[in-house]
Amino acid sequence: MENITQPIFDRNTVEFVTVAAELCGFWERVPHLKRREFVDKSLKLLPLLYLKASLLPECERIDDFSPETFVTESDYEQIRMSVAALLGEKDDYLEVFLDDMAYSDTPIRQSISEGAADIYQALKDFICVYQLGFDRTMNDALTVCREAFAEYWGQRVLNVMRALHEVKYGKSASDDEEVDAYGSEDSGIEEKDLYEGLDMGEDD
Repeated sequence: MENITQPIFDRNTVEFVTVAAELCGFWERVPHLKRREFVDKSLKLLPLLYLKASLLPECERIDDFSPETFVTESDYEQIRMSVAALLGEKDDYLEVFLDDMAYSDTPIRQSISEGAADIYQALKDFICVYQLGFDRTMNDALTVCREAFAEYWGQRVLNVMRALHEVKYGKSASDDEEVDAYGSEDSGIEEKDLYEGLDMGEDD
């Protein structure tokens, strides 16, 4: 039992769950946000999420079957469409870090909204299983989430961050009155939150 509970209650795991839940809850409120608020806070939460995910402890599956999933196609589309509507013409960007680039000579058009929905789906499924409180399923959900981070959603985080950075700081930002107001709102994330956990990469 100790081998099971050690990863799922590890400090890095608990902190990852906290950041993941914060990001999911924030993106669920997208229809009520302004564009600058969405971009600003996402650009603070996503690096923190990537950091915490990279510090997750190693673990192995216990059961042969995969943990239950909770995010429906409707949930996925709601996140995607909400982000797309908020960002408008700034939703699309060109991406080169894709498997399909092996068959293409030019960057492939992607969208921030689809990347956000992919990240949301992986995180929300994990959080919902984790909150059930059953050690075996929590362990397997953590394993799946950690593997998926390495395989695809970690790269999605980096891609979305780069695209959001362009929305906030790119040349076209000067033509957007709302983007000109960047920095005027409190994102709700303090500087100490971004540095917390930087010294926890190795266990004693």
